Amino acid sequence: MISRNKIIHFYMRFMNIKHFAFFAILLLFCGCKSEKPTYNNENNEVVFSQSSYTFGVVNDEAWFEVPIVATSAMAHNQNMGVEVVAAESSASEDMHFEMESHTVTIKEGERSSYVRIRGIVEAITPNEPMIVKLNLIMGDKSVNTTYVTLQRCCEFDINNFAGYAVVTSTWSMQYMNQDSHLVHTHVDTDENVVVIENMFYEDYDIRVKLHSEDRLNPYATLCGAQVLGTTGEAFGTIYGNGKLMMGAAPEEYMSYYSTCENFLLLYTEMYVEEVGTVGYFGHILEWISDDEAERIMREGF
Repeated sequence: MISRNKIIHFYMRFMNIKHFAFFAILLLFCGCKSEKPTYNNENNEVVFSQSSYTFGVVNDEAWFEVPIVATSAMAHNQNMGVEVVAAESSASEDMHFEMESHTVTIKEGERSSYVRIRGIVEAITPNEPMIVKLNLIMGDKSVNTTYVTLQRCCEFDINNFAGYAVVTSTWSMQYMNQDSHLVHTHVDTDENVVVIENMFYEDYDIRVKLHSEDRLNPYATLCGAQVLGTTGEAFGTIYGNGKLMMGAAPEEYMSYYSTCENFLLLYTEMYVEEVGTVGYFGHILEWISDDEAERIMREGF
């Protein structure tokens, strides 16, 4: 007959073996969980993240990143070539722009990278964006294309829009018998507002706000509807309340300015309250030096 002590000893050994097996299975399970994940690279598409990009070139120092993405993480480091398609680009490499490298790598376990490009500011003419077509090459074939637009921009300084400016306007052509005339402008106390003194008629100033939040799309707006002059001055008679008003033109007439060339293109509506619209007119203001303004005042246009 098995003694009570042997039963207890067997039971303790059994429990030790069972616990050991349990912990061994647990460690094996944990070890499996900590292994490096595997990736199925089949049907893993790699493309530029967008079909086009636009970058504002202010100086030669800034590098712009053009993202490249994959649909899933890479099973191994994937090298790709980036080709400049010169025949379909208006910009020339090493003249208008530089590429940091023509090779890009998406690392193992990752799904994105980027190619870096920078513009050469002196070679890019303001208001003439340069376009670069890029092909993404894997193996010996092109897999994707994007277009990079490099647009020259200059730092915004509201004080560059103060001083003398030449106004060329369809309003003055039609109603004042002159193509261009000289005006003086100054910066208002309100942020980024320029005051055009006596824009068309004596003692009637026009206030315009220059919006600088997006350097690629600098636009301008009138500071509300304003009195431009009297209907007597403009038309030789009184209409309505006698005030000729300048207001915002419809949205399709976008007013904008250039920080590089210091000009403002302003579209407005001219109207008389309770009478109706006279029409829509365009006005170009080009800021000039004091010396040039003195010459115009002395010699005319």
